[in-house]
Amino acid sequence: MNKRDQKATLIGAGLIGSLLSAYLTKQGYSVEIFERRADMRKDTASAGRSINLALSDRGWRGLAGVGLDEEVKKWQFLWQAG
Repeated sequence: MNKRDQKATLIGAGLIGSLLSAYLTKQGYSVEIFERRADMRKDTASAGRSINLALSDRGWRGLAGVGLDEEVKKWQFLWQAG
């Protein structure tokens, strides 16, 4: 059995779970992710919640490893301009 036939199941779609799924998918694995919380793009957030993201050098290297660093830099520029 080669990697393309193997499946990975991840419990938790936080920052690391999401990055790991990108790495595994890039390696040819079929990835299934389970997350307890609702999709925040579809769910209404309760009052008082906010998200502050800052990327360290390690974070940028992680994104570069899956080829997403340049795409994130484009969005970062848009957020700063907006």
